[in-house]
Amino acid sequence: MKSFVYCIFVTLGCLFLGCKKATDWLNEPRSKQDVVFSAIEDYQKLLNNTSVFNLTLPTIGQVASDNIIVRDQFIQNLQIAERNSYLWNKDIFEGRSSVEYTVGYQAINYANIVLYGIEEIGRNSFNSATFDYVKGQAHFFRSLFYFELANLFCKPYYHETADVDLGLCLRTSPDINEITNRSSILETYNLIVRDALISAELLPETNIIKTRPSKCAAYLLLARIYLNMSDYENSRKYAELCLNLNNSLLDFNLKPSLNLPYRFPDYNEQNAEVVLYAQGNLYQTIFPSDFISYGVVDTSLYNEYEINDLRQIYFYNQIDVQAVKFKGGYTGNASNFCGLAINEAYLIRAESNIRLGNLNTARNDLNKLLRNRYKAGTYEDYASNNADSLLRKVLIERRKELPFTGNIRWQDLRRINLDPSLATPIYRKVNGILIELQPNDKRYVYPIPQNEINLTGITQNER
Repeated sequence: MKSFVYCIFVTLGCLFLGCKKATDWLNEPRSKQDVVFSAIEDYQKLLNNTSVFNLTLPTIGQVASDNIIVRDQFIQNLQIAERNSYLWNKDIFEGRSSVEYTVGYQAINYANIVLYGIEEIGRNSFNSATFDYVKGQAHFFRSLFYFELANLFCKPYYHETADVDLGLCLRTSPDINEITNRSSILETYNLIVRDALISAELLPETNIIKTRPSKCAAYLLLARIYLNMSDYENSRKYAELCLNLNNSLLDFNLKPSLNLPYRFPDYNEQNAEVVLYAQGNLYQTIFPSDFISYGVVDTSLYNEYEINDLRQIYFYNQIDVQAVKFKGGYTGNASNFCGLAINEAYLIRAESNIRLGNLNTARNDLNKLLRNRYKAGTYEDYASNNADSLLRKVLIERRKELPFTGNIRWQDLRRINLDPSLATPIYRKVNGILIELQPNDKRYVYPIPQNEINLTGITQNER
């Protein structure tokens, strides 16, 4: 056990120094001397490290999506990974490390440390509630970060080939020196699902501390995972379980305000739709600030909003005669929201029900959401009985409702492209030259950073 604690100090010591606070209530250790892993509560302190679990989720998929345009004069100002991602270049990182890969596995290692450490302590009649709560959080975050990594560094989940397509290196031990080979995508998603299911069993129904997961958040994570696996029975099931615990929707006629710098309530004021608060890595092209306008909103997205749709008012800001900037993230600050919120649950349940043939139920969810997004009294319920039209409508609304939330648009492009009837090429025009990303192109899978290849010898992704 002593050697294990020493390993924790080596791994975590520098991260506890100067650790950024996200909220006033956090009491994080300030140095490794403050960290004494002798009780389950000490592992909760580790999970309280919002810099690792809540403030640096992957967003590079947004940079590669069709929701943004970088004007020609700004492309060379972008950092290397951001520029290469926007241009869909074969080599993204050019020999450098990947923030997404590094931070993702860092969070996974933290979760592994917690899971190993609390098992060393053991569960008993005196600590059972705390034990379950801490264990549930660790399983949740390990599931979340493996899922995010899989949607960048692996092919989309396709059940016909999932057992042979390359997945992630699955690390479940706190030993940072352990080298593991790449699993299959099936094995990767089996772990992702198993972790999320365990967390759903152990966590409380809701949590007043929004940076900590709850049963409601675990259900929504499972719904998102299963949707990306095209398992619509389970995506519907878990979206419904989530909505049974919280079905709150903001009325955009009341809650957002143009007087707020970022339109929506910040963390301290809280947003009733948010069930897990998280924000993403900062890329100049996507984060909601008027001061850096390298990336602006693609007109194909902006023009989808109808005249009485309040999302166009509250999500965006006209910065000049030619450009619109995204401004309305659920963080309420100059960072992209990467957490989990109830609006997504309604859209997942709607899409799942359409694919399962339950059109009336799907329309009810869609219309309930949109009544809360349009000027009062102006929305006319969507009434089509055509399954294909309704599905396309819901997919468009996902893009309009969640345009800069995490990597959702990137994930949607990857999974929808597996269906030939929905597959969509996307384009950029750079210095007068048209470049394109065709459906299911190999560039929908990011390369493993070369330093990881050099260290472990694992197989690189084809690009």
